[in-house]
Amino acid sequence: TCALPIFASLLLTVALRAQQHKTGSISGRVVDSVGATINGASVFAHRHASSESTIEVAAHTNIKGNFKIDLPEGGYDIIVTASGFAAQAQTIAVRPGMAKSVEWTLKALRCDFPTMNCDNFK
Repeated sequence: TCALPIFASLLLTVALRAQQHKTGSISGRVVDSVGATINGASVFAHRHASSESTIEVAAHTNIKGNFKIDLPEGGYDIIVTASGFAAQAQTIAVRPGMAKSVEWTLKALRCDFPTMNCDNFK
């Protein structure tokens, strides 16, 4: 009689651990070409598995250029954008319990057009 509650408790613990590890995370740092951090960069994660399970998540970098996104298992297109910089994309596979860290270096957009107000791009 005492073994039944212990067995039920073990099953619950195993089930909770299985649920916790079905996600992974992608974290990173976004910098410019000289290594200065980019605050407020947008980081988009997009997965197309089927029309019912499309996942889209967005995050923004903090003042240190860092971000973290927790995602369900699968392959994601990660797109990083910031005003005044060329966007960058990379495909990353997320596995259960995985913590993937990537640094993105964004290149500043050239604004050489004589009749254009370059402030519109910043």
